[in-house]
Amino acid sequence: MKSIGKGLFILLLVAGILLILDLDNREKGKQKELKIAVFKMTVRPVLEDTEQGVIEALTQRGYVNGEGCTIQRFSADGDMVTANAIAQNIVSSRFDMVVTISTPALQVMASANKKGEVLHVFCTVTDPYIAGVGITGSEPHQHPPHLVGIGTFQPVEETFALMKQINPSLKKVGTVWCTSETCSEACVRLARKKCGELGIELVEMSVENTTQILEAAMSLTARGVEALWVGGDNVVEAAMDQMINAAAKAKIPLFINNTSSVYGNALFGLGAKYTEVGYLAGQMAADVLEGKSTSEIGVRNMVPLSLLLNAEALGNIRDADRWDLTSLQTTFPIESP
Repeated sequence: MKSIGKGLFILLLVAGILLILDLDNREKGKQKELKIAVFKMTVRPVLEDTEQGVIEALTQRGYVNGEGCTIQRFSADGDMVTANAIAQNIVSSRFDMVVTISTPALQVMASANKKGEVLHVFCTVTDPYIAGVGITGSEPHQHPPHLVGIGTFQPVEETFALMKQINPSLKKVGTVWCTSETCSEACVRLARKKCGELGIELVEMSVENTTQILEAAMSLTARGVEALWVGGDNVVEAAMDQMINAAAKAKIPLFINNTSSVYGNALFGLGAKYTEVGYLAGQMAADVLEGKSTSEIGVRNMVPLSLLLNAEALGNIRDADRWDLTSLQTTFPIESP
């Protein structure tokens, strides 16, 4: 009798253990699939390069769409109403993480996510400290606990220094910029300072949207500027063809702070390798997802520089001999299209 009782006890004990293990497995099966959003403001080369870098980093860390997580990509196509709707959807759909690409995407997402319901990593942002999203400095305690990322301030000063290096007689440069873009304003402010140091007059035309860009650029060329320059401006960069066309008609060079639109009369582009910028942001996002506290992460400026030359542009530039590309001396890589 005792042996039967003992056997029954062991049987019940084993059954209980198996039940507990099964419950544990069931609970694991019920765990919510990780949801990651990648949100860019529009479709253009710089932002697409950044997105490619983000996805590459996430993939390397084991975050692959359909394999234990969902990675959903969003683009607002440059429309603020659409951008706001996307940001609200990311919050209401309870995504675990959002990676935003560009200053407007950062601003829209931060506004929708004020309660910090979604972890937020940003990149491809010229100056996050003036973006109005609660980032007051570079130290870990100077940003909201749910929001962290990397700034990429365009190499404005270096660009004008190179322009002056290849054309020491340069005196007058024109620029078109969008007044609603905080990133553009930051670049133009720095350009004014650098131009003052180099003895260059910076002639400015402001716009509100892409439909005004060609007219503004043509107005600058009519005022006798010797070159055009485009800094970090999402609106103007979205219509770069118009800037290149204006430069071509005036037979003057265009200089830009990215390397994705160096064609036509664009003589060189100096900017960040945005696939690397995206890769750094993707690694940061993976770190946070895996438990690294944002209180350990500061907001740093990261600009892996690249210079892309377009010597063919000299064929459509008047007084081309004034622009001596052979005199270029830099500490960063020089590439050709």
